[in-house]
This record gives sequence, C-alpha cells and structure tokens, in this order.
Amino acid sequence: MRNNVNDPYGLSQLFHLNSEPWIDENQMPNAPFSQETKSDPHAQRIALPDTARGAIEGLAAGRRSTRAFADNPLALCDLAAMLRAGYQVLGPDRLADGTQLLRRPVPSAGGLYPLEVYALVRNVDGLAKGIYHYDSKADDLALIKQGDWEDQARDAFLTWSFVAQAPVVLCLGAVFARTQRKYGPRGYRYVLIEAGHVAQNICLAAAERDLATLCLGGYADTVLNRLIGLDGQSEAIIYALGLGHDKKGHD
Repeated sequence: MRNNVNDPYGLSQLFHLNSEPWIDENQMPNAPFSQETKSDPHAQRIALPDTARGAIEGLAAGRRSTRAFADNPLALCDLAAMLRAGYQVLGPDRLADGTQLLRRPVPSAGGLYPLEVYALVRNVDGLAKGIYHYDSKADDLALIKQGDWEDQARDAFLTWSFVAQAPVVLCLGAVFARTQRKYGPRGYRYVLIEAGHVAQNICLAAAERDLATLCLGGYADTVLNRLIGLDGQSEAIIYALGLGHDKKGHD
C-alpha cells in the first residue's frame, strides 16, 4: 500500500509516533545475542590489497562505546569541537548559477539540513547546568532551561545509568517538514540517514580528542521531547549521544 502522495507526512508520522519504546517490557522482543554477517561460500573471491591506515580509518578503528563515564567536567572547547564537527554551518559556497549555499560537515538531501542539536549539560566548564540549543549559524549556544534536568532524563532514557555521569548528552532533533516538503514520505528516511552522519562525525571527533561516546536510541520520546520543549511532531528527538571521558581511563 502506498501513502497518498499529497500527504507527505501521514505515514511517516504514524510510524514515528508508534515506534516509541514499549511501555510493557514483557512485550519487547528478546532474541539471543548474535552477530551475523552475509557470506557466500561459493562466490569467487578477490583479495583486497594492503593499505596504509589513514587518519579517518584510525579514528574509526579507535572509536568505542562506553557505558561508564567518568564524573569529570568536559572542557567547553571540547564540546564546541563536537558541535562543529557534527553540524556547524560552513560556507557560503557559490554555485554555477550564482546561488550561495550554506553547507555542513555532513551530506543532506537537497541541502535542506533538517536537524537541530541540543545539549543537556551536567558538568561542562564555563556553562551553567541546563539545556542548550546549538545555534549552528551563529555558532553559539542558546540557553533553553537553566538548572537540573536529570530527574526527567532519568525517566526518558531506558539506559540512564550508562550516561548518568556523562557531563553532556547531545540530542539530535529533526524538523521533518524541512525535508519532507520536497521529498514527501521518503524524506523521513533521509532525515534519519542524516542523523547517522552527524552522530558518526561526533564519535570520530571524540575519538580524536580521547573522549568517550555512547549513541542512544532507547528513550521515551514523549518524555525527552517535553524536557527539551519540542512538540514531538513538527520537531522531535531522533538520536542522542552521551559525551565525556571514559571512566576506565580516569580510575
């Protein structure tokens, strides 16, 4: 069944709102852990040549997910570097027809850039505890709410204990209409793909600075959106990352 082409939001919004984590844990799938790959034993094989490890390959190989952050402050310059690596506005670049185009460190369908980055700050040098929005064009942080936010976050994240000591949790919000106005229902896929690009950039930038990350998809959408001040429909959080120092390196 195809979605009505004149309604670019209906089907994707229905999926998005109904893919919030199960309230009843007994309803959750519980398949045993298994790491699978696809391999055809009958296929002709071509060995790949040895290559010198480049900078990106080295960072990617060194990237790790941590589930135990050190209770240490994060330097503001480190947070700034993560935000810029993920979604800073760059340019403008001038196209052949004279149009000026702002771009980011990640590809975006149609150059529409539907994401916004929010920082739940617990312990960052030079910042009051609170919730901030990264204004990517101004390249600064706008304070949304000052003060404690952990109690609500504890109810939002399904694995809160993994990031409870993280100095900051970055949340990627999606303004779906920016992309779906042009690409319709398929634009929803493009938004999710873009969030993955941003998260990987942040993870690689963190590895370069010997910082730890944990990518988070398990959260109660309604609670987290409400905490940040989003309506969950025109804009909603679609990805989050804990950021800080690995506890193993600071014991």
